[in-house]
Amino acid sequence: MKVWMQEMTWEEIQDYLKKNDIVIVPIGSTEQHGPHLPIGCDSLVAIGLAEETAKRTQVIVTPPTWFGDSPHHMAFPGTISLRSETIIELMKDICKSLIHHGFKKIIVINGHRGANIPALKIAMKRVKEEYPTVFMAIVDPSDIGASIAKEIRESAPGEIFHAEELETSHLLYLYPNLVHMEKAKREFKDWPSKFIIEDPYVSGDKVGFILSAQEEAKITKSGTIGDPTKASKEKGERYHKALVNNIVEFIQEIKKIK
Repeated sequence: MKVWMQEMTWEEIQDYLKKNDIVIVPIGSTEQHGPHLPIGCDSLVAIGLAEETAKRTQVIVTPPTWFGDSPHHMAFPGTISLRSETIIELMKDICKSLIHHGFKKIIVINGHRGANIPALKIAMKRVKEEYPTVFMAIVDPSDIGASIAKEIRESAPGEIFHAEELETSHLLYLYPNLVHMEKAKREFKDWPSKFIIEDPYVSGDKVGFILSAQEEAKITKSGTIGDPTKASKEKGERYHKALVNNIVEFIQEIKKIK
């Protein structure tokens, strides 16, 4: 079965809609990921998760969105950032188009972790207000993979942030030819307050923190914030398979919704 909509004809999509109303929408980013990972890291993660999930659940996937909310990485060449308002309008238009054709369950797989989430939530909230019977959900690795991340991480608390152990491990499994481990190095500075906890797997009293490109350039010279040297292909395989298993289970549950 074909899973990517861009490889299908309109008649094939019409036939799919006669028996299934679920669609996966992958979105990532094009941004620096240190000297050891490709700038398409987040999009490649979303694509990898979406494709394997689609094959196992027999659902289809829209063409990926390769750009995300990345102004904080603009100090590094290659980063292409969309304004939050652009992402909101883009996702609204994508979802409305899908709904127009008969899709009733839309699952967004976000590879850009927390940075895309505010815009995605606003976009989906606005679509939901207009189409209250359509099921909408955002799948983010940081959330749906929280259990396995805590099991496999060896980085110190606080050091899961950007181009670090988990992201590097995931890419080592998915696209090992794109990873330059000889360039990977730990780079991390403590945040200016104990209430700034950017590691999603560390609990505690927190504040929301917005990082600018100028601030990031002072925090990291390489673009890495964390310790990618602790990454391995084996960890990446465990991480990826656990993520896919959870997303598959979620979609199988959603299929039962009338």
